Amino acid sequence: MPPEEVKPPMEVKDLYKTLLDTRNLEINLFWQRSNYFLVLNTGIAFGFFNLKDGKFAVIFAVMGLLASLLWFWVCLGGKFWQTRWEQRLLEFEREHMPGLDFFGASPERIRADVEKGLAFHELRWTQRLVYRLALNKPSVSYSMIRLSALFVIGWVAFIAISIMLGKSPIG
Repeated sequence: MPPEEVKPPMEVKDLYKTLLDTRNLEINLFWQRSNYFLVLNTGIAFGFFNLKDGKFAVIFAVMGLLASLLWFWVCLGGKFWQTRWEQRLLEFEREHMPGLDFFGASPERIRADVEKGLAFHELRWTQRLVYRLALNKPSVSYSMIRLSALFVIGWVAFIAISIMLGKSPIG
């Protein structure tokens, strides 16, 4: 019987890279899935708004509702896993790489970094306004989750209107 192969423990940098790669994978998957559902919803909406016979309006609207509900839930799941791996990165960095401050930076440090980065040259008033808004740290993934929820609300409205009118609200 051959002896078992004993693998040496991974080095800190390898573990950090694995965490970072996993977090990046989750972010990429979030956007790939979101783009898929956005295109799917757009296609269904295109069909809905171009119906020649309004009797199919409810069918298209229900398909849109189901697609947007799935999109919403997929976005929530993606955000869950992205946040999980970002939290693991933060904790790992603070424990094994104190002072690195990539993911483990304090909110004050993050804001100071961004303010410094946005103020590297003279700005016009429109740029100052936009950059000031950027300091509010809007979440791009949260924006996509809100967009998917907006599609859910829109499809519910189109179903209701289509049922009340007995046809597409557009045609």
